Amino acid sequence: MAVITISKEFGTEGEKVASLVAEKLGYEYIGKNLVADIAKELNISESEAVTFHKTSQSRILRFVDRYTCAIVQKVVDREHGCLDDKNYYEVTKKLVENVYDAGDVIILGWGSQCLLKGKPGTLHVRLIKDNDLKINEIMQSQNLSHKAAKGFIDREEGDLKAYVKHYFNEDWNAAHLYDLIIDMGKTSVEKAVGIICDNVKHKTE
Repeated sequence: MAVITISKEFGTEGEKVASLVAEKLGYEYIGKNLVADIAKELNISESEAVTFHKTSQSRILRFVDRYTCAIVQKVVDREHGCLDDKNYYEVTKKLVENVYDAGDVIILGWGSQCLLKGKPGTLHVRLIKDNDLKINEIMQSQNLSHKAAKGFIDREEGDLKAYVKHYFNEDWNAAHLYDLIIDMGKTSVEKAVGIICDNVKHKTE
């Protein structure tokens, strides 16, 4: 039994990597977007019973209750981060701890590399990419100037960096938080998936 946490920089295809690793290992995968989607569904009263009936099949999603969804959605709907919302931190902390206890899961984000730091059976993965490469990709894909593309990336990553600093007093990029750091500017998604799967074997042997 193992738990994989994945922390990602912008433009590193973290969601795709996480979902493919989960598929290959037969693990479950939970990320902020998943809970946010459930929360949005729960805003429609007629969908509540249907949504929870569907998600109750999952070992992991049984930890996602209406209260968790309400707190997550409150933050997701805001323009900026969640540094002023201690409830968000407490809810996500409890969710990550419960998911860890369940095992055989991949957690994308949530500050899980800090919340589960030093826990046995964990593999903490960091996905990075050269900043100039990220900027050039955004310039091309969204037809932005260099300045605008850099600003876009800084905004996307800024809240994540600030969250880790605020609640854990850690540098988001600190190498000691991770067992494995993969440069996605030089590594394909498929190769990254293989590297992670190979490394997690050592956690379960």
